Amino acid sequence: MGPLAEVVHDIDLKDEKYVRSETAGFNALLTGLVSAHLEDDHRMAEGYCLFDNLYSYYQRQRRG
Repeated sequence: MGPLAEVVHDIDLKDEKYVRSETAGFNALLTGLVSAHLEDDHRMAEGYCLFDNLYSYYQRQRRG
């Protein structure tokens, strides 16, 4: 399982199976996003940006 999937797993299932250091911060960003925007379309658009940026971070880490 990739690191992004591990973060999503731990947030979704709340079981801390993977305990990645980014999980708590990413969860806080998602919680803030949901609190700040009532419209699902806006939440989706902003959420995609967050996930894309975290994915890019992991890609850079993998390349070294």
